[in-house]
Amino acid sequence: MGEPTAERTRRARPRSDDDRRALVEPLLAPDEQLLWVGYSDPRKMFGSHDRWLIPLSILFTGFVVAVLVRGAVEGIPLLAAVVLLVFLLIGAHGMVGRFLVKRHRKRTEVYAVTDRRALVTDGRHTRDVDVRRTDRMVDDSGDHLSIEWNETGDLDTLFLGGSSAVRQYANTGLDGILGMRRDFAFYDVTDGDGLAFALEQAVDR
Repeated sequence: MGEPTAERTRRARPRSDDDRRALVEPLLAPDEQLLWVGYSDPRKMFGSHDRWLIPLSILFTGFVVAVLVRGAVEGIPLLAAVVLLVFLLIGAHGMVGRFLVKRHRKRTEVYAVTDRRALVTDGRHTRDVDVRRTDRMVDDSGDHLSIEWNETGDLDTLFLGGSSAVRQYANTGLDGILGMRRDFAFYDVTDGDGLAFALEQAVDR
């Protein structure tokens, strides 16, 4: 027997509004109304943080490669070589890998607004906030709309993943490497008018 339709829907990559609605609707309470569904534009891969992340990653990786090459010529201890290879992987992720992570998220995560909640789901993991919360920041570039709710106020130490660290790496592909992402946001939405209207509807109810 094949997989149940609901399970196949959760695992399939949402490609249309109907697919996205099918992913969100099983998460709703019986009397909860879905006002809007959308997604993060997978064509928009670069953000403001990349102005320093890309040069930093290139410099870091170049330095590690130079040390490895010199070590290969002159000889270095095995442990040092292993550590440098780990650093090389970190640099490669900063230059390339994080964009693969970011693209995967953009192509699998669905954003939704109901009369109660704002939701982000990929069919396996779902996060939500009260849609009536006003502690949100809006970034409207004209082509894309991003809305970030302040879900990081309880994090007060940079070393342990404080709010500054969370926002610094948000929407870069580096967020959530050591665990679940702590920020809650809708990033790079092309249907900005529809999203804004849905939020207004929800707040007015």
